[in-house]
Amino acid sequence: MRVLRLLANGLICGIYFCFLLALLVLDLNINRPAAAFDFVRLAVFLFPTYGLLSALASILTASLYRFFVTRPSERNFLSPRFLTLGFSLLTLIFLVVFRENTIHFASFFTPAVRRSVQMQAAVLFLAASAGLVLLFRYFHRRRRAAFLGASLAAAVVALAAACLLRIAYPAADTPFRLSSMEAKPIARRVTILNLEGLSFDFIYPLVNRRLLPNFAYLMENGSWGHLAGFTPSDTAVLRRTLKTGKLPGKHRRLSDVRYTIPGLPGHLEAVPRFILFRQLKQLGLLKIEPYDPPSAVKDIEMIYGEEQAVVVRSEERTALAPETLPEAPAADKLFLSLYKDLQDERAPICRRLEAALIRDRITEERAFRSKAELPPQLFLLTLDGLDDVQTYFYKYSVPAEFGEIRPDEIQKFGTVIERYYQYYDQIISKYTAAMKDDEILIVCSPFGVAPLPFWKRLVEWVLGNADVSAYHEQAPDGAVFFYGSGVSRGRSADGLRLADLAPTLLYYAGLPVAKDMDGFARTTIFTREFKERNPLIAISSYEDVTIRKRR
Repeated sequence: MRVLRLLANGLICGIYFCFLLALLVLDLNINRPAAAFDFVRLAVFLFPTYGLLSALASILTASLYRFFVTRPSERNFLSPRFLTLGFSLLTLIFLVVFRENTIHFASFFTPAVRRSVQMQAAVLFLAASAGLVLLFRYFHRRRRAAFLGASLAAAVVALAAACLLRIAYPAADTPFRLSSMEAKPIARRVTILNLEGLSFDFIYPLVNRRLLPNFAYLMENGSWGHLAGFTPSDTAVLRRTLKTGKLPGKHRRLSDVRYTIPGLPGHLEAVPRFILFRQLKQLGLLKIEPYDPPSAVKDIEMIYGEEQAVVVRSEERTALAPETLPEAPAADKLFLSLYKDLQDERAPICRRLEAALIRDRITEERAFRSKAELPPQLFLLTLDGLDDVQTYFYKYSVPAEFGEIRPDEIQKFGTVIERYYQYYDQIISKYTAAMKDDEILIVCSPFGVAPLPFWKRLVEWVLGNADVSAYHEQAPDGAVFFYGSGVSRGRSADGLRLADLAPTLLYYAGLPVAKDMDGFARTTIFTREFKERNPLIAISSYEDVTIRKRR
């Protein structure tokens, strides 16, 4: 009977913890309206894994407590003492996970939503603290069951209040009126090369060794500096911020994948971090698939208009998997020019290198042809090959941070990343040579690269990804370079955020800057003469205004 009682009380604690996790999941999915039954469905889904684990932890904690502390046994099948202690400790553990996730996903929350999240944390913390205080009073002052009943009621009420706060999340802003304004014709051109993965950890030493002459030219004749991103650093989310000047809480792009959970209508766009939630896919409980929704807000491409903008990004990642490389003579020639010593290498990571190079080469050539055929006012090219290459070859470039690596592998692969930077340097040369007098070139990367910490290397090894040695999940600083008409020479651009790029280029083009953007027009990178001739114009938002170009 005692074992059955322990099991029943432990399972109740497990159910309670599942409702807490359901709250966190729905908090992160700001695009999804929350209904009361969604909490129930998510709790049922989570119970076979997180629920049973928390139930087991509760039973072990109670058993240890009874072993070390002698207390009169309870006759009730449901133990108020067990449940009070279990609810309080599980709530405090959840709040640690909750805090880490709300910090990691802080860019999802507008000020109004952030206040709701803070109120949830405060209510749950007060309930957990009250439970521990009342339990202490029960044992050390007066043994009144009312104390424990009050603490259990407080826990349930706090959870219900937190769920109601989520259900009442403020809705996304919508245009309340539509109007139009006339703007002068756009005379200046903007070319953006979004070369994902650029890091000054590599650029500085390579420039000093004179291996990147075109990066050095941009540094001498333009403005440049570190570019601050944010977490979560999914590339699709960062790209949307680059194009809108808004953080995810406003542009509503939360991930490049979506998650389907059995029994839950619709899909999720974000799941909690730090609790191995995504690994539920390995158990067949979670389905993950690519997701690319249309933009919920106007981006620079829409502001300029389709006839004036060319936007090209690497979309062949899936099609150009290492095992299905297409025939690409120009890319093969490029590979031989850069990596002739690796042409006969059969290591799997070399196939990844070849796939990244082919993908970048095909994408860049297609983009350059489009730019030449229809000289656009706005040109945006995104290449992601360097990011892939650094993910697998970083340890050979910085072997001191990874312990024992074979010398022959360091000699073979130690300059792979260096040579990929030289390839990007050639691309910069190609676009600077094609620049017009009234054009600005922006070379940027929303994130840099950081070595994989030891614990994460162990996780990747367990998951079968032992070759992974670098990542950008914690949003290390990227890089940005401005060069062209009106740009100050040798001016530091440090302090720029990714969200600042869109309003800055709108200002350069002579278009209004929207006040509802999270970024600001960084006019300090431009010359005094340029700023005197081009005052900053602001509007409330592009969501309720259509720009008509004057002919």
